[in-house]
Amino acid sequence: MSEKITSVTKQNFDEIVMESTIPVMLVFWSVKYPSCQRLLLTVDTLAQRYCGKILFGIIDVDSQIELTSQLGIGGLPCAIVLYNGRLYKNIGGELPLNHYRVIIEEVLSEPEIKKKIKNNRKRKFRKKDK
Repeated sequence: MSEKITSVTKQNFDEIVMESTIPVMLVFWSVKYPSCQRLLLTVDTLAQRYCGKILFGIIDVDSQIELTSQLGIGGLPCAIVLYNGRLYKNIGGELPLNHYRVIIEEVLSEPEIKKKIKNNRKRKFRKKDK
């Protein structure tokens, strides 16, 4: 798994997800399901392409039962996109890579999100005043 994908737990959920200034795609997976393993490969590809525009996190449903339940996740594999701590998209099932790209592009094209990402980039690369 790529270093661009963050492991999310109940302990770090607020810090990683709720305090994020960019959209967060959370992938719920279990080692028990081959479809979840395939989805992780897809997400790894997406994380390489959209790094800095969207944060990718994974939640192991076997070790994070309480968090998974709190987020209302039933079936696997599953992914959700949150922005400003609110559910933006619920993506159930294993989809082809291009479907996830379309969903991410849709999320990133939202005016509020687009503006926030643009502002983050300016702030990140602006030279500090001497």
